[in-house]
Amino acid sequence: MRVFLIPVLTAALLLTSLAPARAASPSDEKLPVDPALVMGTLPNGLSYIIRQHKNPEGRVAIWLHVSSGSLNETESTRGLAHYLEHMAFNGTANFPPGAVIPFFQSLGLSFGRDQNAFTGFDQTTYQLALPSGSRESVEKGMLYMSDVALRMSLFPAEIDNERQIILEEKRARSSAQQRVQDQIFERLAPESTLGRRLPIGIESTIKSVGPDDFRDYYSHWYVPSNMTVIVVGDTDPVMVADVIQKEFGGGRTEPRPADRPVGVKSTVGQRAIVVTDPELTRSEVSIVRLEPPRGPALTVGQKRRELVESIGTWTFRRRMSAEIAAGHAAFLDADASIQEWPGTLRMFTVEASGRPGTWRAMIKDLGTELQRARLHGFSERELADARTAIIADAEESVRREATRTAREVLRQPRPVSEGPARHHRPRDLGRLRRQLRSHPYPLHRRAASQRRSAHRGGLPRSRPRCGEREAGQAS
Repeated sequence: MRVFLIPVLTAALLLTSLAPARAASPSDEKLPVDPALVMGTLPNGLSYIIRQHKNPEGRVAIWLHVSSGSLNETESTRGLAHYLEHMAFNGTANFPPGAVIPFFQSLGLSFGRDQNAFTGFDQTTYQLALPSGSRESVEKGMLYMSDVALRMSLFPAEIDNERQIILEEKRARSSAQQRVQDQIFERLAPESTLGRRLPIGIESTIKSVGPDDFRDYYSHWYVPSNMTVIVVGDTDPVMVADVIQKEFGGGRTEPRPADRPVGVKSTVGQRAIVVTDPELTRSEVSIVRLEPPRGPALTVGQKRRELVESIGTWTFRRRMSAEIAAGHAAFLDADASIQEWPGTLRMFTVEASGRPGTWRAMIKDLGTELQRARLHGFSERELADARTAIIADAEESVRREATRTAREVLRQPRPVSEGPARHHRPRDLGRLRRQLRSHPYPLHRRAASQRRSAHRGGLPRSRPRCGEREAGQAS
């Protein structure tokens, strides 16, 4: 039997944002928005972000981000947000059923490679890669995207035709790791709706949802004020903004809908989640803490706090790697991370995996190392190595900036729902160098009574979401 153990502890993790060693107020200076971005909001509330980027030459990527996912479903509509995503390819005002794939092919696109979509807890995102940045090409792409946003047909026959495809996708996803992850989410925050809103849904509601359910969800959440159009590519931003106004400007004007409350509370008390599956081939253990979300870093002081957290997580991971290499740990792999889900939670995690049947030794070693770091922090040498690595990574990002593809730019680790990107790699590198040179980082020889909190990563390693089908697979 394979065991997956997750003790959920009250102790805040070591990997935390600490008060500075000397009294100093964090800077309230606002982080500037990336100057390469062209941003705006239409009168009906739709936002857009455009970035000219010439790699690859002549190509343009368009994302339509809808700020609603499975967390905005109800008990009787579990899985509807993902199901609705599928319906975007089964009939809209300008693309009747069966017409959208030939339309993509006429543009030289491959369905699944150049066109895709995914649904998560807090978002549904539609993706389109155009072979040209010309106005004609952009207009065609925006016509389809605006149809998805404003004019889905939702024909009853098409909904029924897609039902079996959704059920097959759910069955295909049912691996050992997926089954374990689903059980973890169900029990991680039992006071909340989190575990009952997995994007794939449940079989009973997939079989029972009907046209009225789709229309209710679509009319409530798919409104311009709840959407952002993102364009990155080799094109003219002024022209793109004009096309967005043309294609999306007719959408109805309504206030942005408030998300349904999720109800995740901070971890209180100690409890363990044990999940087994006969097909697991490794034992995995994690120590997790949940807290309310903090929100995006918008000031220099908040960004510095994230930097401290990054140093802490990097250093702990490096220490665990050294222990594994020296043969001193029962586990074969370990990680430390913190993840923020916008508007939902922050999850602090240390985790390890190893051979089947070794979970007791792994949790003992992992807990010992966590407590060692909490009580004694890190050495000056460990922190110096972290600083060096973080600077080297930032320098490499600056060198690669011009050669990053549009897809990489769009996928940079920052949810659209957190607001305009404040990443500007050369400027970020300068700020990093100043902060690492001028500020002490109190992550060494600390008393256990000092305040602790955290940033990035988490268990599971990524949020569940449905979609992003590979080329050739059913949508």
